[in-house]
Amino acid sequence: MTKPASALADVFDQGIPVLAVLGARRAGLLAALLERAATAEEFATDLKLDPLATRLTLNVLVHSGAAVHADGRYQASPELAERARNAPGGVDLHLNLFDHLPELLVSGEPLLSMDGTLEERGRHYAQVAQGLGHMYPDAAAELAEALERGPYGLGRGARSVLDLGAGSGVWSLAVATRMPGAQVTAVDLPPVLEGLRHNAAEAGVEARVSTLEGSYFDVDLPDAAHDLVILGNILHLETAGDAERLVHRAAAAVKPGGTLAVIDILGSGPYETNPVRAQYALFLAARTSSGAMYSRAEVTDWLAEAGLTGTRTVELPSAPPHFTCLTAARPL
Repeated sequence: MTKPASALADVFDQGIPVLAVLGARRAGLLAALLERAATAEEFATDLKLDPLATRLTLNVLVHSGAAVHADGRYQASPELAERARNAPGGVDLHLNLFDHLPELLVSGEPLLSMDGTLEERGRHYAQVAQGLGHMYPDAAAELAEALERGPYGLGRGARSVLDLGAGSGVWSLAVATRMPGAQVTAVDLPPVLEGLRHNAAEAGVEARVSTLEGSYFDVDLPDAAHDLVILGNILHLETAGDAERLVHRAAAAVKPGGTLAVIDILGSGPYETNPVRAQYALFLAARTSSGAMYSRAEVTDWLAEAGLTGTRTVELPSAPPHFTCLTAARPL
């Protein structure tokens, strides 16, 4: 009987494909594959690489799904090309973060400050927000449908939606598309909102979307003014104290009978016990100084302390496995 592969065996077995991708990126081969199709010899000549090592690396890239090989020529696979176009920050951001791990181990300093000053946040999220939007359209549509049909008191009569830290607008624009009467106010930093306005126009809902530039901690928000308030994928950027403060701020903007929806990387226990969340925690440390993941229990407590009740989990089948959506309502 064959012994099942262990997690450690998987790491060593998959190490060569990962190293091939990282090595190809550092040597300029990955960028060249994204630009054109060529033979291994042509790539080696153009990039001043060893011909044999180039061919061997390209073959590993083919078998790992990063490249395709036909008629003696190699080029980026459709999946790699799609990731380069639409992944948050493109392919380079993820690979840069992987490369930064040795420095992170020594200094503890992240490569990026995605939770830094407003200027830093605006600059970094302008680069990744659109990519994040490409990751979640199906999950956002599922959330909008659940909010319309589920026990949340919204339905097609929802009139006012507030999206704090809106990013690409993927969550609130899905609600606006699903609920024709919904008026959306999207709050984010100026460089980020440029992309959101474009997305609203693409979705045909720009007439029902207004933007409010600034930090979600500082902009003026009227109390009890919105049927739905969304905190989409932002709590993990904040310290526990600031995340709790943001939940309270969002809850204060919910009308009686309205709903607060929190979408984030939430778990039922310590992240150390879950391999996906443990990996995400390391990835988060490479791009934030103080970011953290919180449990469902913590967020549920914050919602209750903010005066909301009836906390529920909304199932989003298309969301990544580490994503959770919690909703809670302000009593009438």
